[in-house]
Amino acid sequence: MKLDLPFLSSVSTVITRFPLFLIAYLCIYGPISFAKSPPSVKEQGAFMEGLREIKVSASSKSLGGKSASRPRTLSPVVSRFKGWFIDVTEKAKPGKLNGYDVIEGVSLASESRETSFWKFVETENGYLVRAASGLYKDWFVVSDDSAKPRPEGPSLTVAPALRLAKNATVNCYWKLTLTKQGLVLESTSGKYKGWFWDFGGGDPSHKESGREVAVNVLLAERVVAGSYFEVKAKK
Repeated sequence: MKLDLPFLSSVSTVITRFPLFLIAYLCIYGPISFAKSPPSVKEQGAFMEGLREIKVSASSKSLGGKSASRPRTLSPVVSRFKGWFIDVTEKAKPGKLNGYDVIEGVSLASESRETSFWKFVETENGYLVRAASGLYKDWFVVSDDSAKPRPEGPSLTVAPALRLAKNATVNCYWKLTLTKQGLVLESTSGKYKGWFWDFGGGDPSHKESGREVAVNVLLAERVVAGSYFEVKAKK
């Protein structure tokens, strides 16, 4: 089939200009990234071994639990929320997820309280993250497939999908990866499989019982600065 010269000229122009377009895109938005687990450090094995501290409870054992950690805190390592603690707001919204009681309100708090401590339970499917104390003791951090994703800036999608569930759900298992920057927690199943814990760095906070609390913990489609957490054992 014979092609006319104007058509060939147009194709040539597109091919010539595409690299320039790509360079401009990268300058504006940064390098293209993909949702994948970050590389772990050599201390990963020792860290995991350090979480095998106590025998699992009957409820965790029924879910395939092999060992559990003593209570730990999780704190972001960047932004104005650096050093705050994964917690639960007093204004948590009750609801249902697949027939189970859940609350919506996984938060960051400026000071640690009993609700700031979590246990990591090792299973063959990943780790369970359970509240170690407080009003929601033994509840599970889970992912809610019905949560709606939304853009966060020009090149990131997030979803306010984290819930605390009274019972284990399908999406209650997490992959833990220790990196140079901190611990990364990754969903292992469901609509948000391969997404990572994160928080809204510009979100507001409010006063609750003498401390600041921000209801801003969520899932991000890839590892970002807010996906790294410092883990400390309860003293």
